[in-house]
Amino acid sequence: MDLYLDPTALAALLDRPDVRDIRVVDTRASLADGPRGRDLWAAGHIPGAVHADWLDDWGTTVDGVEGMLPEAEEFATAMSRLGIGDDTLVVAYDDNALFTASRLAWALLHHGHERVAVLDGGLPAWERAGMRTTDETDVPEPAAFSARPGAGLRRSMAEVRALVDRGDVRLVDCRMEETFSASAGRIPGATRLPAPTLVGDDGRFRRGEEVAALAAAAGVDRDGPTLLYCGGGVSAAAVLVALREAGFDNLSLYDGSWSEWSRHEENPVEEHA
Repeated sequence: MDLYLDPTALAALLDRPDVRDIRVVDTRASLADGPRGRDLWAAGHIPGAVHADWLDDWGTTVDGVEGMLPEAEEFATAMSRLGIGDDTLVVAYDDNALFTASRLAWALLHHGHERVAVLDGGLPAWERAGMRTTDETDVPEPAAFSARPGAGLRRSMAEVRALVDRGDVRLVDCRMEETFSASAGRIPGATRLPAPTLVGDDGRFRRGEEVAALAAAAGVDRDGPTLLYCGGGVSAAAVLVALREAGFDNLSLYDGSWSEWSRHEENPVEEHA
């Protein structure tokens, strides 16, 4: 299925008499001192949407690194609590600036749940399309979710070290320019494909040949293995979803990303030129 869903298409799905097979998830969050995502959701959200914070609700802290994917059983419990079952179509959305919806889509794909889509353009696109929001909240009924982690979509630090040593994978740094420039450097050999470049002037995700051109500029081979990372695994998830939608399928994401890599002095770092 398509990994992006247009606001009008989502509205049509939600207008059906029986929408129990769809779960809309508001993933808005803040990494700074802005309002909490849950508070934004409480003030106004897509009708029927539940809120799930990537740090508090379906993430875990490992060796001081926040927001990493928990073990399969814990992730399944979190999804069940949100009312997501094995047959549920999950439509995730965010503010189209911090790409937490793509992070949830990647996490679900990693756990074998293919019925997932990202709302193209996020809540801003929904509102521009004239769709209504609400502050009404409902507690979802728990559902049975089966987590079936697959091979290849998620990489650990040890796996990244091995891949870097072998040099047989295209490593791509997806951090935003400000975050990248403020850091000490990059994982050696990484090219650049900042996630915001995938969003067009209209606030919607670029598709097809536009994405392919950006990927080619970053040295990504459609058939070769590509490993994506960013600051904490969020921006890289947006790039993974965009590339996957454009037909790239040999993709993986380094979950801990720079937040984890930079904490370990034994990890090599390529300093900024």
